[in-house]
Amino acid sequence: MSSMVRANCAPDSQAKGDRSIFARWKMDLSSLVRRLAAFPVALAALLLLASPAMAQTPKDALFGEQRSALEAARTAFVDTLAPRAFGQALTAYQTAEKDFDRGRDAGRVNAQLAASRQALQAATTAATSARAKLATALKTREDAVAADAARNAPEGWARASERFADAAARLERGDEQGAQKRAAEAEVLLRDAELLAIKGGLLGDSRALIAKADLAKVADLAPRTLDEAKRLLAQADQEINRNRYDVAVPRDLAEQSAYQARHALYLAGLIGPLLERKKDQHVLEELLLGLEPPLERLAAAMDLQARFDAGVQQPLDDMLKTVQARRQELARLKQEAEDREGEITALNSEVKRLEDRLGGVSQERVALQRRVDSQARLRANLTTVETTFQPEEARVSRTGDDVTISLLGISFPVGKSNIDASNEPLMGKVRDSLALFPVTSIVVEGHTDSQGSDSANLILSQDRADAVKQYLVTSFGIDQEKITSIGYGETRPVASNDTADGRSRNRRIDLVIRIDQAQAAQ
Repeated sequence: MSSMVRANCAPDSQAKGDRSIFARWKMDLSSLVRRLAAFPVALAALLLLASPAMAQTPKDALFGEQRSALEAARTAFVDTLAPRAFGQALTAYQTAEKDFDRGRDAGRVNAQLAASRQALQAATTAATSARAKLATALKTREDAVAADAARNAPEGWARASERFADAAARLERGDEQGAQKRAAEAEVLLRDAELLAIKGGLLGDSRALIAKADLAKVADLAPRTLDEAKRLLAQADQEINRNRYDVAVPRDLAEQSAYQARHALYLAGLIGPLLERKKDQHVLEELLLGLEPPLERLAAAMDLQARFDAGVQQPLDDMLKTVQARRQELARLKQEAEDREGEITALNSEVKRLEDRLGGVSQERVALQRRVDSQARLRANLTTVETTFQPEEARVSRTGDDVTISLLGISFPVGKSNIDASNEPLMGKVRDSLALFPVTSIVVEGHTDSQGSDSANLILSQDRADAVKQYLVTSFGIDQEKITSIGYGETRPVASNDTADGRSRNRRIDLVIRIDQAQAAQ
């Protein structure tokens, strides 16, 4: 019985053993399949390590090209103009990276990279189309970027960017009508953001200083100066609203506003402690007396004696006149030195030539003496002309045989070129000055300061030069053939355009008088 049982049970035990062996073999086979699936990636890594580009990791070799393509697309704003397709390309790339890092099979990694490349190509195509269809809004966006709207107007930039992104997304979905509507809305918001950014960039310092002054209650101590700072700031703001791309005028106004704000803060810091000592009856006298020593030292350097019994204005006026007179004297002496040097050179040359010749010496010397006398008369007439004009009316200079009268006092209506009756006294002095010189020709040059556009300044300077030319012909009877006029706009400044006085000196008419030396020597 027992033997029968053993005999009957043996086949079952053998079958169980066979099944166990089969299960282990199946598990080993599955493990082998997995290892073989990962073999291409490992093989690729080994091949790369054996290649000349040994510094490049397997991941860089596999992902580098697509990573660079995505970065280049961002630089070209493909992510902005085709957000959906670019997002698909980026997602597929990131998935491929994760699969690679987790050791997933190479086929899956390569499939994701292929999907990323395909999506990026679609995004690039869509972006090219969007550039054409959203060209106006895109140009407006570039202007806002140039103004650094993201930093100077962050809230406006965020709203505009959101609207622009919606326009690009709609266009990518095929909703061209909706895209154009959103693009128009984005354009308005971008223009607003750009304007705020320009104002922030130009007016930021002045605004900050005025805010600081308001916080310190400077208006209680230096109201006039602070109000001037605020007035200049408001004027700069208006100029930007009028033409946001011509920043010369608002920048100058903003700088003046910042200066006045700093000035107000300084005055408040000076006045505040004095008010705390208001019971001291001598505090105001100390303040005023403290202003006098620097002026006394300045006057002494000019060989002047400052007297303050009538205030500080008179000493200041005296010093200003002295500076102007010495400037003119310096220019005159410089010109005379150049003239004398030229005369000496000419005389030496003539003497040598006369020594080489025996005949006609007397006649040559007479002609030479006439030339010397002519130069002397020219210098005397130049001095007469210089004293004819007040410093604020004109400045007279000489270059070689040319005499230039810079008419600083001539006035025109703003933006106009007509010469009204208020200029008659000045033009009368011009007539008397011209009568002193044997004129060959006159060039009337028009000049402006740097405010306004280059083309407008050039046209205005030419119109004003033409008006002065016509005045000389009509009122003085000068032959029209002897006069030419030319406008130089802002291209030939004689002073800095950063100050009101400098700009005033640059707004001028120059009369360049060509002297007839042959007639002068007779």
